[in-house]
Amino acid sequence: MKNKMINSEKRFQNISLFIMLIITVFCIMPFVLMIAASITEENVLIKEGYKFWPSKIDFGAYHYLWAKRETIFGAYGISIFVTAVGTFVNVILTSLFAYPLSRPDFKYRNFFAFFIFFTMLFNGGMTASYIVWTQIFHIKNTIWGLLIPNYLMGAFNVLLVRNYYIASIPDSIVEAARVDGAKELSIYTLIILPLSKPVIITISLFSGMAYWNDWTNGLYYITNTKLYSINVYLNRLMNNIAFLKSSSSLTEGSNLVGLDLPSVGIRMAIAVIAMLPVLIIFPMIQAQLIKGVVIGGVKG
Repeated sequence: MKNKMINSEKRFQNISLFIMLIITVFCIMPFVLMIAASITEENVLIKEGYKFWPSKIDFGAYHYLWAKRETIFGAYGISIFVTAVGTFVNVILTSLFAYPLSRPDFKYRNFFAFFIFFTMLFNGGMTASYIVWTQIFHIKNTIWGLLIPNYLMGAFNVLLVRNYYIASIPDSIVEAARVDGAKELSIYTLIILPLSKPVIITISLFSGMAYWNDWTNGLYYITNTKLYSINVYLNRLMNNIAFLKSSSSLTEGSNLVGLDLPSVGIRMAIAVIAMLPVLIIFPMIQAQLIKGVVIGGVKG
């Protein structure tokens, strides 16, 4: 009987591994196709479509982006700054908000929990938000336009951290610290934060990816090219190339006629450049990310 159970468990593990391998392959295939398309010659890409094995390799899209490297590196610097500062502030505000919500002795925790949950269901809309940020707070064409709207603190992250505190940090530890004379700030910095590493890494990744991939704030609040983030700049670059292509096809005798701009392959090259930091960072924190999501997702 014991051998049958062991064999059955091994069979289940092998089947599970096989299924996960298939899912992994399907998840990787789009990235491989994107990279292959970015190094395919433009005419071949238009005629033959996207292929995993390009019939003719060409790095024209990357050469075009390299020619604009100074502007692209500047946009990378803006993205790195906004992502780093925004993520840091997001983590601090989120964990500070979640801490009192997790304490059973906080009198108004249900009120604030409902308040934060309410914002997940209803909002004033884009028009009202734009008027508030531009007419009252005057953040248009400032770095705050990339930092503050939409991503500075999220209700989902607050509830995730709150649930992690409730499920993973016993009340007895906090009570023991209070008996020893520790104040709330000391409890938060010396006990809560060190014990919350998985969920802190989790919300850091969520916030960091939101800031890095953001282009809507730049679209609405930024017109100064010196403040373009990498995604905003590359999105504008792609739109400009599409405009030049359409102009060259409609204007006979124009200098744009015959201009070789990699408008199809460059989209894939843009995606490759934008996703590189995420591909580098994600494997480093994967284990902590899974732990934080699993424990923080349990209803407190």
